[in-house]
Amino acid sequence: MKIRNLFISGVCLLAVLFTSCDNDLDLTADYKNITFTYAILNQNDSIHYFKIYKGFLTDDNAYVAASGWENIYYPVDSIEVRLEEISESGRLLRTAVLDTTTQVDKTNGYFAHPKQLLYYSNWKLSTNNTYKLVVKNVNNGKEVYAVTPIVGNFSLRNPQQTWNMNLENPYTIRFYAAEHSAAYDLYMSFYFIEVNRTTGEIKHKVLTKKLNSDFIRSTTTNEVSFVGFVPKTFYEYIAQNIQADDNIDRYIDAINGKPYSCIRLTLWAADKTFLNYYNVSHPNTSVVQNRLEYTNFISEDETAYGILASRNSCHRDLQFNSLEHNEDTLVKGQVTKHLNFNYYRNSPLFPSEP
Repeated sequence: MKIRNLFISGVCLLAVLFTSCDNDLDLTADYKNITFTYAILNQNDSIHYFKIYKGFLTDDNAYVAASGWENIYYPVDSIEVRLEEISESGRLLRTAVLDTTTQVDKTNGYFAHPKQLLYYSNWKLSTNNTYKLVVKNVNNGKEVYAVTPIVGNFSLRNPQQTWNMNLENPYTIRFYAAEHSAAYDLYMSFYFIEVNRTTGEIKHKVLTKKLNSDFIRSTTTNEVSFVGFVPKTFYEYIAQNIQADDNIDRYIDAINGKPYSCIRLTLWAADKTFLNYYNVSHPNTSVVQNRLEYTNFISEDETAYGILASRNSCHRDLQFNSLEHNEDTLVKGQVTKHLNFNYYRNSPLFPSEP
């Protein structure tokens, strides 16, 4: 799981909470214990991380205060964080009190870094069950909690083994729906190598493009289609994002050592909770700037914010097949020929005959 993504979500929610207009705002009010929790579970992860903040008051600069560890984290002995697994019938299958770690560094930002406090679990998750995260204040016994299903495994249907990147019309990408999913993102990655003509140094490179401009949304339980990408524009994207260099020779790479497999399609699926949170939290383009607050955490006195959600991914590696002249277009085509791409058969990494 990418912890950085959780921090982005946290910053967005905090920005909404502290910039929204409220006619009942009282600057002299006493401190109120507010809990912020973020976690996006993935059944294919071996470790699941949970980020838990507390609200704070300060008379000084809020950004400076947020950089202080003691301001944003609960003392570890003041809360109990519990994960529960619940069957489809509502039966509690197992429960565990989560331990903490500071071994995962946080990137730079407003919040304290690089050291950060995370709660974690190494449970194997199941799409047959739901998972409940409970944060208990040990001093007063108050609990906040949220429940999420688990997005199931899924797969791409087509393209299958090769992809004709010279097609000039939109191509229909099809994939099987993931259980408990509501939205999808689709990415195309191009793997290639650069060889320095002077030193012979070889660098492995990857260029990734998001194919959908908005979420691919679906409520179907069968097959989902996306028709928003023209394969021929692949070469334009390469030309726009790779800089010409007369001292560099380039070749397609081989993903996992498989010859000519240099394109990877990766599909991410997220559940309805994540989609709802995104719809509320992403930038508002309306002239009406009133913002809602979305969370699936429940508390008696409405002092809990954040999300407990789920996601999953699948991918397929595709061959840059010469039968479809993909490599010819890359090497000799007007759009990319200035980038010094050469045929893979001449690559220093081309597999030698046994």
